Amino acid sequence: MLIDYINHLALFQYIGGLLIWFFLLFLLEQYLASSKNLSYFEKKYFLGYFVILSLFAIVRIYTNYLPYTLDTKTYLSVAESISQKNEFYFFGAFLYSSFIYIIQAITFNNHYAILFINNFIFIIALIDLLGMIPNNQKKSLWLWSLFLFLYPSIYWFIPNVLREAVFFLCLVKVLKHSILIKNSRLISYNSILLVIFSILCVALRPQVLPMIYLWVTFMLFKKSIFNLIFVLLFGLVLLSNDFMTSEYLNKVSFEYLEAKKTEGATNVPTIAFQENIIPTSFSELVSLSPYLVFRFLFAPFPWELSNLKYLFAFLDSTIMLLLFITFAWIVVKGYVHSWDFIIFPFMFIVVLGIFEIAFTGAVRHRMPYVLIMSTLLLNLPTSFVRKGNY
Repeated sequence: MLIDYINHLALFQYIGGLLIWFFLLFLLEQYLASSKNLSYFEKKYFLGYFVILSLFAIVRIYTNYLPYTLDTKTYLSVAESISQKNEFYFFGAFLYSSFIYIIQAITFNNHYAILFINNFIFIIALIDLLGMIPNNQKKSLWLWSLFLFLYPSIYWFIPNVLREAVFFLCLVKVLKHSILIKNSRLISYNSILLVIFSILCVALRPQVLPMIYLWVTFMLFKKSIFNLIFVLLFGLVLLSNDFMTSEYLNKVSFEYLEAKKTEGATNVPTIAFQENIIPTSFSELVSLSPYLVFRFLFAPFPWELSNLKYLFAFLDSTIMLLLFITFAWIVVKGYVHSWDFIIFPFMFIVVLGIFEIAFTGAVRHRMPYVLIMSTLLLNLPTSFVRKGNY
């Protein structure tokens, strides 16, 4: 329980957390008020959703009902180490520990603030995500709202000491500004923001660099051939960097893939996939990828549950199955509002599916991409849903 970390000035932390929560609620109200394309229902929904997530944050602090995540303890420990040694991390998972340290420094070491700020950041990301959808394509807003309300991973990973909320916001911003570059003349402004949020995405999760680079290249090519040339030249400069060579190029091998997956599965035997599938050649990689992606999207399977506490993850996989059946129907019927919301997340899903070694990791790592794809539900005709045809 996170309450174990709140053993000093507990009442002060509680009062401080309450004040921070009201301040974040005020900021959220102001942000919603400035969002001109949101309806009254949408604004009230996001406020209510923030309250619900905050309640789950309280549950996580005081009880063990929500599954515990080992990364939470690691992030807090590293943040404490930063406070003692003043050695910040600017790249990789522990960048989030630096973020935690800054929050704690500003809020007088308030642990409530970390969870409430994560909730706030997540809601802002959802608002931006919805803001990318034209109003005439929000035919089934209630269905998307219902999905968000029922999606278990949100309650598992967002009101928690994890980087998921921050990464999701950066990812949404990358998608948003890349689309704006494609559709707008304000290229320089959006390009700067695209670069900033792309860097933040990679800094938080270094493994997404290839997908971010491919996406930016793809979107800029659609805008102008000169943009493509610039991005390719920039890529060549990156490849000549010693850090990039050691961090990425030296790891592009089947030997590294085997070592990485074997070590990872050994370290987490209780949550690792029962079958550790490791491609050893390009032909095997191609033939095994569909199953690896399928497993990444729909794990855990019932026979993989070694403990009842992971039933939470199985509920998540059940919702994924229903969701992707609906996605398939939407694609077949031509209700896709924009293929960018399919291509962008699936680039990550395919690559991450190949490397994933644990079913709880799959549940957690697929969440931001599933959330982006969930906007496909918005364009489902209301008459179609009301007739009960899906």
